[in-house]
Amino acid sequence: MLTIKEVLLENEKQILINFLNENNLEYEEDITYSILVYEENELVATASLSNNIMKDFLVRKEFIGQNITNMMFTHLVSYLHQKDIYHYFVFTTPKNEVIFKSLNMTTIVKTMNTVLLEGGSNILHELSNLKHEFNISNNKKSALIINANPMTLGHLYLIETASKESEEVLVFVVSEDQSSFPFRDRYSIICEATKHLKNVTVLPSLPYVVSRISFPKYFLKEDKLITEEHTLIDVLIYKEYYQKIFNINMRYVGDEPLSFNTNKYNEVMKLYLGNRLRIVKRIESNGEVISASLVRKMLKDNKISETKKYLPLATYNYLLSEKGEKVIKDIQSKELGRH
Repeated sequence: MLTIKEVLLENEKQILINFLNENNLEYEEDITYSILVYEENELVATASLSNNIMKDFLVRKEFIGQNITNMMFTHLVSYLHQKDIYHYFVFTTPKNEVIFKSLNMTTIVKTMNTVLLEGGSNILHELSNLKHEFNISNNKKSALIINANPMTLGHLYLIETASKESEEVLVFVVSEDQSSFPFRDRYSIICEATKHLKNVTVLPSLPYVVSRISFPKYFLKEDKLITEEHTLIDVLIYKEYYQKIFNINMRYVGDEPLSFNTNKYNEVMKLYLGNRLRIVKRIESNGEVISASLVRKMLKDNKISETKKYLPLATYNYLLSEKGEKVIKDIQSKELGRH
């Protein structure tokens, strides 16, 4: 008889890690919930969650075909529903795509090695609603996707460049709250800093681009290098959905002389977007490239007033606010990350 056991104790976590390692999989630190499936006392399968992302489905070869994946999937969906989460995703290999599609999951994109599926909602529906909510036209337009952690004069220059060269511009602010500056605050700052640009609309990116779902490796520290495969899911989602639904004919990005990972992202975009990508040279101050990571380093070193020359007024005023003070204290208490 098959039984499901939640991974709660440290020794159970170690059993999971060993099981994954035996099958050439690694335990990822973003895992928030895991289950083990036993036949009597024999471990036969496992699956995990990273918030609402299902991953690491693994069934011993001799137990394949016994609907164990279905059983684990149903358990994870039930667990998410108990937490009022009704939109969820699955990362899996192409050979398993048919299994999850039979469980009412919809394929978003796939590469040679990875398939991303979703359940409980649909990307076409979500993006169409976003387009309607912000009254976005069907005209051709340009777009940027920025995290702005925090927004610098470099971000503003990139947006202003797109504004000058385009009839309409959409600025998608990364919705993922994995950064020092919360999404709501980053969004508000960008709206304030770009209010003089009448052809620019600022809107949330939703969970489909530059997120734990589409690009989980984006938020890695710089010493953990990404590969083309890590960025490809994200670029394909943008190309297949955002580009088409919003009628985007040009995406603007800054060049990347400082970060291997972000430069790799630019290279993949160049490969798949071709002449629909415009890479703009980053602006400098006193021979130094203006970047959000530079500003965060200065904040960590308590050089708050010195950041002013790198920031729009909206960002600097935020830093002086009560919210900004809390963010600065948080930055100063932790190790600096990439984004």
